[in-house]
Amino acid sequence: MRARIETEAFGNPSDQAIFLVSGWAMPKEVMRAFALRLSQRFYVVIANLPGVSLDEQWISRSRIGPNYDIDALSEQLIDVAPADAWWIGWSLGGMVSVYVAARRSSQVLGLVTLSASPSFIQRENWPNGMSVDDFEAFSSLVDTSPEQGLQRFVMLQAKGAKNERALIKQLQSFLPINTLNRSALVGGLRLLKSLDVRREWSLLDLPNLHLLGGKDRLVSAETVTQQTDVNPLQQCVVLPHCAHQSFIEDEDTCVQQIESFIDANTP
Repeated sequence: MRARIETEAFGNPSDQAIFLVSGWAMPKEVMRAFALRLSQRFYVVIANLPGVSLDEQWISRSRIGPNYDIDALSEQLIDVAPADAWWIGWSLGGMVSVYVAARRSSQVLGLVTLSASPSFIQRENWPNGMSVDDFEAFSSLVDTSPEQGLQRFVMLQAKGAKNERALIKQLQSFLPINTLNRSALVGGLRLLKSLDVRREWSLLDLPNLHLLGGKDRLVSAETVTQQTDVNPLQQCVVLPHCAHQSFIEDEDTCVQQIESFIDANTP
């Protein structure tokens, strides 16, 4: 049976494995340079979220719509992940990786998130997420005009970055405009709105590192770092000059942090 998650692999399969999960609407190619850099030491498999791809043939061969039920999505990712891998998830991919690591810890050696929050939207006792009204307005834009919604999302991601214009242009080059899957975009947003992994975050029983951008306008680094007492195995590092995609903005520091974290937690 054909896998419903598109992946790409780099490096030597005999090396220690890393499983990279991309974010909402952004194809794996946005993380390819980062994956190649990590593959100098690790075997890296990078995954799209369901229905997100730059490969028109992949999209055309997908006969079943993307499933964004969190448990079904978790199983789909586990199915394509290397065994005994360190999971690294960006944004929504990070939230899903927290869910998997907490509930299926036998499948994960350790966890790194990039610009991920336990809850993307505001909730009780979580005031610094995106307001529900703003989120619904964005979701409506994506539903009525997906291309405009993706362009808006790129600008939100890059806002606050040191080289904002150059970053916007770079991110725009990765947008899946010719392979848009409306159900994937809408399904991903529904999951992003409903997903609250604060409990899973606190229950993680494996090493977990969270890299955050100090200039990120989508995920509050201050709010996440205030949660450091909820899990004794948790580490948080803020990259002060980065926005939402530190793996592009400061690749060197991200790679250094991840390598040091894995080395420190490998017997």
